Amino acid sequence: MANDPWRRDCIGSSDAPAVAGVDPFRSAGDIWAEKTGRIPASEGDENGSHASLTPLSLGSVIGPLLVNYAARMIDRPVAGEVWYRHPTAPMACSVDGISLESPGVLIEAKTTGIIAPVPPQYAHAYGEDGTDEVPQSVTIQVHHAFAVLDAQPNMPPIQTALVPVLIGGRGIRCYRLTRDEKLVSDLIHLETAWWEDYVEGDRCPPNDPPSLPTLKRFARRPETPPRPVDPVYVSEWLQAKDVLKQATANEEYLRRLILAELGDSEMGECTLGRLTFKETKRAAYHVGATTFRTLRFERK
Repeated sequence: MANDPWRRDCIGSSDAPAVAGVDPFRSAGDIWAEKTGRIPASEGDENGSHASLTPLSLGSVIGPLLVNYAARMIDRPVAGEVWYRHPTAPMACSVDGISLESPGVLIEAKTTGIIAPVPPQYAHAYGEDGTDEVPQSVTIQVHHAFAVLDAQPNMPPIQTALVPVLIGGRGIRCYRLTRDEKLVSDLIHLETAWWEDYVEGDRCPPNDPPSLPTLKRFARRPETPPRPVDPVYVSEWLQAKDVLKQATANEEYLRRLILAELGDSEMGECTLGRLTFKETKRAAYHVGATTFRTLRFERK
């Protein structure tokens, strides 16, 4: 389902935070690469397999349970896993749950910190149970869905979203978000402009390019002729490489001086603090053969 055409030709709720620049896991360039067909759309893992336990596969199992938890809180029927598309803007949403009894209620289920650590700032953004204290990316997802639902015929006004979350080490929390009209309007304008500029314009977002893991998934073809590259990018990259090379050399030189001054001690002190140089044991492992690409520059 992750490679269905509808996932490519519109911005989904899970894409919106990256487009808005607040996704801790994906960049706007990652979304651009998916929507323009440069890489497969996000799947269970980077190899397109759902055999392993991933946040996505875990959410598909636990999500319905969290929706039922929220449905019991509001004591009304809830439809689960419903997909909607905006009729004019390049936006869509697959809602985890929605109650169509007026006033309508949106349910957005989440899991975090269950099978892998998450950025501390993301985990700590979930506040006390019952509040609206959720990560900014979740707020964007919910308001993206509000924007899509607004455009549906016969849809009751939806002013509230419940966000049930299973948080590792903290249990289940349920947050309540109230609609922010300005944010809904801003997202429609932002996402529409982003789509026109970068997806339809087939231009990489310059302020937030694809992550290196995403770039490794690009299908490179040796027979493809050279592509034009902005010389400013090349010039600044070469300068950055020179600075990094000099900084690396300086770091090694100063580390050698410090270790020489430690002599036969594992510790050293100065007015700035304490230094340690102790043994660390690392388990042995086998590294198999691999293929990788290296970016190099050749002057004319």
